[in-house]
Amino acid sequence: METPLYTDERELLVRLRQGDYQAFEQVHNQYAKLLAYKLSKLIKIPEVVQELHQDVFMRLWDARWQIKEDTNLKPYLYTIARNLAIDFYRKAAKQKGLERQLAQHISLSYDHIEPLLSSKETEAVLDQLIEMLPSQRQKVFRMIKQQGKTYEETSVQLGVSINTVKDHMRKSTDFLKNQLSRNYPHITFSIAASIIFY
Repeated sequence: METPLYTDERELLVRLRQGDYQAFEQVHNQYAKLLAYKLSKLIKIPEVVQELHQDVFMRLWDARWQIKEDTNLKPYLYTIARNLAIDFYRKAAKQKGLERQLAQHISLSYDHIEPLLSSKETEAVLDQLIEMLPSQRQKVFRMIKQQGKTYEETSVQLGVSINTVKDHMRKSTDFLKNQLSRNYPHITFSIAASIIFY
């Protein structure tokens, strides 16, 4: 691997701001693979990934003179990539087939439901979906996720085994993920973009 021309990121940014193409090339070499990987995790369409990937570096070059010397490059590039991906998705949302195609590849895990519960944007949507759960499953989910009770406390309070509580939580989470992907793909995509790029 080629030795970087500028080993200090601050110096690299100063050179980049001055329009030094070698500095730009070094940034590209350092972050191109990582950004392509992250974009491809979010958008499974290779042509779109390639286009967004190029746009990230074009935006960087176009805005180079505005970048402060103490900027941390990685989060800066991640923010550009995330915003471009979300913009692309908003445009795709006008074509329902493409929107569904994008959303079906996004997998939210159990942990990803957590940020949704505290988000004002999704609070009403999630509440409607939780109401659709069977009564006992709904109780278990609310006790653990909204009241902060442990699996053990929930088990004792409801008079069921811990395995039953775990089963209810797994099924609740699967139901919520499926409903979000199918009926609210824009929410799913925004969450996934935030998770992948942070």
